[in-house]
Amino acid sequence: MSTKGDITDVLPDGPAFKAGFIPGMGIVSVDGRAFSGEVLKEAIRGAKDGRDPIRLTVKSGPFVKELAVDYHGGERYPRLERVEDAPDLLTQILAPHAK
Repeated sequence: MSTKGDITDVLPDGPAFKAGFIPGMGIVSVDGRAFSGEVLKEAIRGAKDGRDPIRLTVKSGPFVKELAVDYHGGERYPRLERVEDAPDLLTQILAPHAK
């Protein structure tokens, strides 16, 4: 998703996929508030301790509709974690090359 609310990718079987999101849609509003990255983060944080889905108004071409995302896992950010007993390939990749 871009900072403008454009959906660029949807993970299969994820909450957004199950709610009906597809690439090319744009988020117009989040829980009745005009879309911004911060408004979306607040809705994700707020849903963590609740039962209500996050309601997003989306636009796809000339059509506008509301989708409900049933997600309560809070904010998540990908990160790398070292796996013991596995080759440390990242260090090798990032090592300076001798000329």
